[in-house]
Amino acid sequence: MPYANARIRAAYGRLFPREEIEAYLHERSFDALFERLSKSSYSSELTTALLTQEGIEAVSVALTSDLRKTYAWVYELCDKRYRRLLEALSAKWDILDLKTIIRAKASGVPLSSGRVSFLGVGVQIAPEAIKALARQEDITDVVNLAMTWGLPYTQAFVEGLETYTLKENVAQFELKLDHAYARWANKQLKGSGEAERYARRVFGQWIDMLNIDTLVRLANTSDEVEDALSYLLPGGCYLTGKLFSSLTDTHDIDKVLDALKKAMPAYSSALSSGYDGYLLTGHLSEIERALELRLTRQTIKEGSRDILGFGVALSYLTAKENETTNLGIIAHGVYRSVSPSIIEKDLLLV
Repeated sequence: MPYANARIRAAYGRLFPREEIEAYLHERSFDALFERLSKSSYSSELTTALLTQEGIEAVSVALTSDLRKTYAWVYELCDKRYRRLLEALSAKWDILDLKTIIRAKASGVPLSSGRVSFLGVGVQIAPEAIKALARQEDITDVVNLAMTWGLPYTQAFVEGLETYTLKENVAQFELKLDHAYARWANKQLKGSGEAERYARRVFGQWIDMLNIDTLVRLANTSDEVEDALSYLLPGGCYLTGKLFSSLTDTHDIDKVLDALKKAMPAYSSALSSGYDGYLLTGHLSEIERALELRLTRQTIKEGSRDILGFGVALSYLTAKENETTNLGIIAHGVYRSVSPSIIEKDLLLV
């Protein structure tokens, strides 16, 4: 990886500093933001996007395309071993795309390909394939097409469709996909090398974040949970099945968070910050956002120290993903004339 990491580090140096992101946030108008972006490293992708889109849609397509090409570039630089790890971690975007499409088909809301969360990174599901799914008429058509691709989630598709057909419960369908992905990714991340250990730490904390989010949302309902452990995604770093199960019937967010902070000190600060945000806004997503910010910062910081290993690749991709996500949020906010102070609340500034 020395040669690859040297090129990745050079690309890392071209990412926007925080001050540049904030400059976009405070542009006086969308036209001014658009002009600024057209003179940046996103110029080429924006020019291409303008062939088929305009305005805010062109910006969205350009940012997505640039991120996708960045993933593909890093993937090509990596050797076979690191490609396996990168595929396991980046396939989470494919799962998010699949869930977005399934949810849209279940609700009957028209879904254009531009609304799909990421349109794939071309590693497990190609962008064109995701677009083809988005064009399907209903969930059955989506499943039938996806099952022809030989993905490691075949059983989840079958069981999810059966559950949806019987109960029209799209949440259970999504849960089955999450479980299938987590089990598959855990197998891909096995190994005794430092790269595998680092990838498992990052993945495990992401799984913890999802499991904590589940506990928090369950605490906000009065319903009793049947088979609580069925909600627990495998592969977490710190959140054990025993702790998860003990908290699924606790319908008090304060008690849930106190127990989590006591059992998992590594997340204590983020949970406290997220809870403060929840008290101010009433949005449970504040807790997930605080955990996501913690993991993003940690992945970027720790990975950048791994001079010759897999960490620098993952650190760069995480930072690039964060940059394009922030720019997309800012662009949509400025386009809608939202106050910078409000837009900033949705940003993950690292």
